[in-house]
Amino acid sequence: MHENHEDNEQEWPELTAMKGHVDEITIPSEVKLAVANGMSLGRKRKRRRMMARITTFSACLLVLASVASVRFSPVVAAYVGDIPGLRSLVQLINSDKGLTLALENNYMQPVGLSDEHDGIKLTVDGFLADESRVIVFYTLYNMDGRKQAVNLQEVKLMNNEETSVAFGSSYFNEDWESKQGTIDFNIHEGADIPDTLDLELKVGKDRETAGNGPVWKYVIPVDKSKFEGLKETYDINETVSIEGQCITFGTMTVYPTRIGLEVTYDPSNTKELFAFDDIRIEDEQGETFGTINNGISATLIDENRQVLYFQSNYFRQPNQLYLRANSIRALDKSKLEVLVDLDRKELLSQPDDRLTFDQAGITQKDGHNTLTFHLKNDDPLDENRTYSLFENSYSDATGQLYDSNGSGGTSDGNVYQYIKKADYQSPLKLTISDYPSRIHGDINLRIK
Repeated sequence: MHENHEDNEQEWPELTAMKGHVDEITIPSEVKLAVANGMSLGRKRKRRRMMARITTFSACLLVLASVASVRFSPVVAAYVGDIPGLRSLVQLINSDKGLTLALENNYMQPVGLSDEHDGIKLTVDGFLADESRVIVFYTLYNMDGRKQAVNLQEVKLMNNEETSVAFGSSYFNEDWESKQGTIDFNIHEGADIPDTLDLELKVGKDRETAGNGPVWKYVIPVDKSKFEGLKETYDINETVSIEGQCITFGTMTVYPTRIGLEVTYDPSNTKELFAFDDIRIEDEQGETFGTINNGISATLIDENRQVLYFQSNYFRQPNQLYLRANSIRALDKSKLEVLVDLDRKELLSQPDDRLTFDQAGITQKDGHNTLTFHLKNDDPLDENRTYSLFENSYSDATGQLYDSNGSGGTSDGNVYQYIKKADYQSPLKLTISDYPSRIHGDINLRIK
């Protein structure tokens, strides 16, 4: 990923300022919190565990928005070279094979609409769309050279409420001329994309700063003829058992921008299955298309069903397709609760002795009341991975429910849970939403 670093800085100077501020793989806690604060879901989820997962997945948007030292194919370069603003923007999706293939097949719809307020201009450069997803590419310009952090806030489509949205955010406390990024709209099943995208958003360091500020507005025309009917559906309907845990793979739908795979977890499973480590779709040539890591990676259907999203091979048209996986992060359902005694500053229950609690108790970090945990983890599968361990909701000994102010983690194993200021009765009860324990087995299903 980092080859030809100096050449790229000369070729795309507008992205140079974006480099180095965020590590490509390790996401610090303050970044995760910024992304969590920037996330907006179009409808409420039945389980807050999925909401936490979606927030974590969406943090990868920020990572991609900071990576400028990549190359894209000559085909893509030739296509976007004539569209202002898109040449460098294409790097934001370079790690997604499906989106790169979409560009190679003339799938981008250029826009070029701008709005400006208080010395900040935002240009919508173009978008990719199909019946399930819209990815908007934008550029922010610092017109008067002000020194401040600027992030997108309150992003929404005014004429389509049946969407969820993910977008990155960043903290650049120095001179900057332009920033580029993507907004990923997830279209709920059965909802139609309108003839125009009536996009509204605010710009500011945080929601409070942007709250009373102006609204950036765009009416973006959509050529639906470019994507209507472009999908392929496969009914897999097969159940596998991994260490006694049953998983059923249902319908898989291949769109130009992504693949959606319905997955059902047996309610009688003794373990909570958090996430697949390496699930992928593979063709007869051995080329793999992994899960989406720069946008929304999953949506919840109900308590035991979800749709996983993969990079799309729609424009490849393979002769054979296989679904493969080898390990799944999972934990006994009896070990999901973590009890924190705030008076004695210790854990009364935890999944295992790898998770410990900071003896400082409730501290201040990044302006938040914070519980700090440490997770000892030397599994090679988790190299450079950070964990947001807990669901958004928690309770105290009285049964009072609270919503957390976010969570985060660092590569050295520290895990932060940001909690509200309150007169808690110990112990606090938190629920695990992801953990580095696993079940292993070979999944190998023929799809096509």
